[in-house]
Amino acid sequence: MHWRPSAVAILIAATALALAACSGRSSTPQVASVGTGTSGGPGSGSGTSAGSTPATQPDDVTSLLNEWAACERGNGDPAQADPTVDASGVIHITIPQGSQPAGDIHELTGACSEYLARAQNELRAANPVAPPPDQALYLKYVACMRANGVPNYPYPDGDTTDFMGTGVDPNSPAVEKVNQLCGKKIGAPAWWINGTDTPGSIEVNTAGMNPNPTPPACFYQKVDPCSGLVTVPAGDGGSGGNSGSGANG
Repeated sequence: MHWRPSAVAILIAATALALAACSGRSSTPQVASVGTGTSGGPGSGSGTSAGSTPATQPDDVTSLLNEWAACERGNGDPAQADPTVDASGVIHITIPQGSQPAGDIHELTGACSEYLARAQNELRAANPVAPPPDQALYLKYVACMRANGVPNYPYPDGDTTDFMGTGVDPNSPAVEKVNQLCGKKIGAPAWWINGTDTPGSIEVNTAGMNPNPTPPACFYQKVDPCSGLVTVPAGDGGSGGNSGSGANG
C-alpha cells in the first residue's frame, strides 16, 4: 500500500499515534482497510475508472455477505449486521463495539471466512483492474511530486508511506493537482491516481467510531508529534534544530 488507500489506512494509524502522543498514551491502531491488493501509489480503486463508473456486482455477492454475517451471529457475535457493497464494489463491514469476530477478518481466516473470500473473488472477477505501479515507478512518482511543487513528499518505507510530520497533506487541493499530473506521467491506472479502493476490497469499522478521524492541527507539521517543537529544515532559515515554540495540536 502506498498513497491513497493506504494513505487512508496509514493516515488513520498515524493519527491514532499522534493523538496518543498528545495525551501521553501509547496506541497500536488497527488498519481499517483489507484486501485492497495494492502496492503502489496514491490511489486504490477500480483499476479502470472506479469512482466514476459503478462497479458490477454479481447476483450472489449479497447472499454470500449475508451468509457471512449469519455465520458470525451463530459464532458468538449476535449483533453482527450484514455487510454492504458500495458503488465502487468495496465491501463494508461494521463490527459491533466489544465484539470479537469469529476469525481474523484482515487475514480472511476463521469459521466464516469462506463467504467473504467468495464474495471478494466474485467482485474481482466481475471488475478486473489494472495493477498499481511497481516500486521503481512509484519512486519516479515521488521524484515527480518533489519536482512539481511538493518538495517534502515522502519516499516509501517498505510498503508504506508516512505523511506525519512531513508538512505534506495528501488530501490538499494543491497536492491532489500534482498527484494527477505525476500519476498520469508514470502511466498509473485511474483508480490508483484517484484514490478509490478496488472492487473486492474490504473496509472494516467499529460501530459508533469515525472511520476517518480528523488529524490534530499539528499532524502534518514538522513536530515531534504535537510536542510544540518545530523542526527547522536546513536551508529554511535555520540550522536544522528546534525552534522551541511550534504549533500545538
